[in-house]
Amino acid sequence: RKLQEERDKTRWALIHRKPRTLVTTVGEITILRRYYRDKQTGERRFLLDDALGLEPHRRLSPQLRSQAIALAMEMSYRRAASLLQAWVPEVSAMAIWEEVQRLGEEERAKAERAREEVFGQGIPTPGKRAVETLHVEADGVYVRRRRRGGEDKAHLEVKLAVAYEGKEAQGSNRRRALVGRHVVAGTEEGESFWEQAVTEFGRVWDWSSVRRCWLGTDGAAWAKQGMCMLPGARHRLDPFHLRQALVRALGRETKVYRKVWEALSAEDGPRVEALLTAAAKRSQGTKKKQIEQLKGYLKNHWDGIVSSDAAVSLGAIEGQVFHHVARRMKRHGARWSERGADALVRLMAARANGEPVMKASEKREPHLATRGMAQEAVVTDAEMTRKVEAAASWLEAHMPALAGPHASRPWVKYVLRELARLPHTIA
Repeated sequence: RKLQEERDKTRWALIHRKPRTLVTTVGEITILRRYYRDKQTGERRFLLDDALGLEPHRRLSPQLRSQAIALAMEMSYRRAASLLQAWVPEVSAMAIWEEVQRLGEEERAKAERAREEVFGQGIPTPGKRAVETLHVEADGVYVRRRRRGGEDKAHLEVKLAVAYEGKEAQGSNRRRALVGRHVVAGTEEGESFWEQAVTEFGRVWDWSSVRRCWLGTDGAAWAKQGMCMLPGARHRLDPFHLRQALVRALGRETKVYRKVWEALSAEDGPRVEALLTAAAKRSQGTKKKQIEQLKGYLKNHWDGIVSSDAAVSLGAIEGQVFHHVARRMKRHGARWSERGADALVRLMAARANGEPVMKASEKREPHLATRGMAQEAVVTDAEMTRKVEAAASWLEAHMPALAGPHASRPWVKYVLRELARLPHTIA
């Protein structure tokens, strides 16, 4: 009614009223709002939707969407919906999937626009952090593909790149953490992926200050494409994949394995080749073929094995892949379309970078017709504080799970805690 009374009546004509149902963290809420037509332009709007920041055709409220997406990044869509349905029965797995796809598509579009500005228009990236050396690692993980039509590929590759300034010991156990870590993920082809990654890293670091980039990979062709785009790039073969290749061909901790590893550590190429040639002569069938493949692998990536006084320990990519991709996407029975996988990993990368995944859609400016209207406070700050404290005391007494041994579990972390915040959040 306030919007109706305070609107510009010479411009906005009332057409009719129409209900809208929102699914919130306290269940379904139906509101009745008025539909207006701009007499000058013919534009039609629900002014109440504009004032509340509600987007068209979205049933889940902003707060519920936030929690649904947080759960979806930890578990399957069906499981996330099942947890939420204990409090909000109207939430479905498809509704959560649609929100992830919508926000993931926004992230993809934003990354593509930024890439086009840099690589298509030559606009420099705005990064401010100045470092002389940057460490970049890249790897891919294959997840099961959801086959449709004539699709014959059983898997698709999700790519991930991480950049950081170095490692530093933290905590009492002196565990080393990545300094300034920034993650990029997606299912793009190699060249396009690296253009997006370089653009994204350029939002953080000033490329003009970087003199050396250590690029760690498993030797995959797409991953080594970063050599052409990163300033002062030098390739390093990831130690995990190097050991994995040795174990696959020579066995774990065998005599020949130890001798080859010693020769690799000494950067003695001829001795490595001699040892593998001798081992191949003593072998037959599949074993012989595996050793010959290992020889080719080491020869093709010898530049990444040879060390340097300035080289640093890389080897962080496997852990990053597990935490940001594999832990969620390689669950038993999970299958993905390329677009669906891309949408989810982009949101998980944004979360890893400390960015709010809903920033694009939740910071909409109010429409000009509603800006400045309906801003009167219903409850004073003091009264709101009192209500929040009272609610918190009640929840501590009646919901011990919030502080008990299960406090870190997803159903507590993402559901109960948000219910505890309801007195001072928008449902």
